[in-house]
Amino acid sequence: MFFQIIPAQQYADTAEHLLLIHGWGIASRIWCDCLPLLSRKFNLTLVDLPGFGKSDEPDGVELELLLNEMAEAMPALFSVLGFSLGGMLAVQLADKFPKRVNRVATISSNAVFLETSEWPAAMARQTHQQFYQMAEQSSATALKRFLSLQVKGAVDPKSLLKKMRAIADECMPSVNTLLSGLDLLTAIDNVKALQSIKQPLLCVFGEHDQLVPIEAEVKFKQLAIDTVVIDGASHVPHVSHPVQVCEYINQFFDPVKIIEICPKKLNKIKVAESFGRAASTYDDVAGLQRDVGKRLQQFLPEQESFDRVMDLGCGTGYFLPQLEKKLQPQQLLALDLAEGMLQFSRSHRILQSAYWICADAESIPVTDNSIDVIFSSLAIQWCENVDALFGEVFRVLKPGGKFVFSTLGPNTLCELRQAWRVVDNYVHVNHFLPEDVMRRAITGAGLSIQAWQEKAIVLQYQKLTDLTRELKGLGAHNINAGRPEGLMGKQRIKAFRHAYEEQRDHQDKLPVSYQLWYAVISKEIKSRKISTHPQDLTNG
Repeated sequence: MFFQIIPAQQYADTAEHLLLIHGWGIASRIWCDCLPLLSRKFNLTLVDLPGFGKSDEPDGVELELLLNEMAEAMPALFSVLGFSLGGMLAVQLADKFPKRVNRVATISSNAVFLETSEWPAAMARQTHQQFYQMAEQSSATALKRFLSLQVKGAVDPKSLLKKMRAIADECMPSVNTLLSGLDLLTAIDNVKALQSIKQPLLCVFGEHDQLVPIEAEVKFKQLAIDTVVIDGASHVPHVSHPVQVCEYINQFFDPVKIIEICPKKLNKIKVAESFGRAASTYDDVAGLQRDVGKRLQQFLPEQESFDRVMDLGCGTGYFLPQLEKKLQPQQLLALDLAEGMLQFSRSHRILQSAYWICADAESIPVTDNSIDVIFSSLAIQWCENVDALFGEVFRVLKPGGKFVFSTLGPNTLCELRQAWRVVDNYVHVNHFLPEDVMRRAITGAGLSIQAWQEKAIVLQYQKLTDLTRELKGLGAHNINAGRPEGLMGKQRIKAFRHAYEEQRDHQDKLPVSYQLWYAVISKEIKSRKISTHPQDLTNG
């Protein structure tokens, strides 16, 4: 096969490598309108399949050898964009090389080329037989017919046909090449591969495609795969609508994609909104949070290079670059409840492997046994149901996987709590769960505690307003049941301040205590089974 390499226009040494695979009947020139739009941010590799373009004519085409040769031509980690037959090959590559193929996008590709009882939204077998016989008799006639089918349904089919003829191969593919390609098309069955694909996948369809029925798009959506339909397009939307298609491709391959999962419970909505509003101020006042996260990193596994790592409650994404550097994951999943936090981290962190997920830690949208390491610093204390939390952690961790977390104990902010008790019986300060409850939830989920450390920290403030301003900047508002509703009167605030002032220490500072727990828990190799989560949204 012949490979052509086009370096990225920007940051070629760090840009993502993207393999472009053409379809049946026409070589890599089919991408000519897309190249200027994709080469800005990708190192592109164009392949001419056997017998097409600049590649030698094959004696026969063997799928296994074809996939191996394409993979050998690419770096250790790469993504794939395929058109028609090329899209089917792209899914095969992802299935065969799950640790090397990062992401996949297809244009006008189906799960199977010929209709089956399991996948009826494909070409009728009788139509294919007639076309095959036409190709046996005359390659020129078959290609002429195929070009007309590719543009049929387009807004301006005559102009599009003229354009397609202009970019067709100068050298006519032989009958042997065309028949080998048709045999390959009919041999590929991607139904099972699509059901279990681990990589993010985007499938682009033309609204009026005469070769891939639009009903196939519905089947892809049923598999929880991202799909896009280009209005008014035929089988070649990247030729008729190159700007629109490449915009979708660029957005999909953007490593800072945010996937939002809803709905959230009422209390979770309030937590998310509070932290979201604090996104722009959080890092300025999060000294303790940074120190805790840095210490927590000491508990991470020493092994380098994992398939999937998750930062659970990533916040502003402060620790994401460090996790990417230390653990070198193929996928770094950044999950947080607050979309505002994710938007901030999206615009402030430069990452190669990250996917951003707006979701609840008590319902993690990834498949069973798919995460190697979960890192979570000062986040899980906001969970309402720790049994659900650790049940989800057990479900998504691979056997032998680790959950490394820090959280707050019930003695946290005890001075604030004591001062408010003087004023009234309302809950003004968040309650944090005791250690025995946490441990029972962990072991009850089937997880093992490998390490548990406690550390007490007391911060000092000159003025009460310094403390309250910091807590506001962190978004750490009271969300517990029993909190007072509405505004508090001046007398109650005055009484609270007086009660807190009486707690000044020997340095004449206002103390604020934090009870910190650092833990490493693991999912043992031999573990009980948990029911499968309905979908993995990082798979598209």
